[in-house]
Amino acid sequence: MLQAKLEVQQRDTFGKQSARDLRRKGELPAVLYGRAQDTVSIQLNARAFYQFLRTYGENVVINMVIDEAESETVIIKEIQRHPVEKHTLVHADFIRISLDEPVTSIVPVVLEGNPPGVQEGGVLEFPLRHVSLHCLPMQTPTDITVNVGELDIGDSIYVSDLSIDEDIEILDELQRIIATVSQPRVQLEEETPELEEGEEGEGEGEEGEEAAEQPSEPEIISRRRRDDDEDE
Repeated sequence: MLQAKLEVQQRDTFGKQSARDLRRKGELPAVLYGRAQDTVSIQLNARAFYQFLRTYGENVVINMVIDEAESETVIIKEIQRHPVEKHTLVHADFIRISLDEPVTSIVPVVLEGNPPGVQEGGVLEFPLRHVSLHCLPMQTPTDITVNVGELDIGDSIYVSDLSIDEDIEILDELQRIIATVSQPRVQLEEETPELEEGEEGEGEGEEGEEAAEQPSEPEIISRRRRDDDEDE
């Protein structure tokens, strides 16, 4: 896991309205907690933090400096994003850690390679895009690369197939599928034969002519009018 420095400011305003005001000013409300210490409400520049994430990712050990005081060792616990505008950050949670104690991290899975099964018409599915790992902070990988270059139709890669350090514990079920190449989805369309000129369709011909000669049932409104006339 990488290490990076992040400068933030302590904030003394709280509540939803205060958070909205901060966001309008380009600031991101956040909190820092953990290790039996007080929770600290903080704020940081939203654009700068977005660029920070693009540079280091979310799995990074952070030396957080609050108001130019001594730095604290923290990691990102959770980032809330706008439900529609995913690039817009709404809130962030940081948690204090010790480099000598294991932590649980959510690590993204990255696929590489071109499966032969896809070239044959199969569909590459990627149901598990993150895995949960438990290890020392500096052992946490930035991501996990999975090679799908040998998958034929019907083949799958499971969590149990991951090659990672023995000191890293995988918390996901080992039989969960990370990637698979499935059969192509083919939608069969029902073909309706067109009638050639001169052919009779269902209900036509002699029976159709007899039916055409029978008087049609009067509309309901006509029946009501006839009953009213009889009552008179």
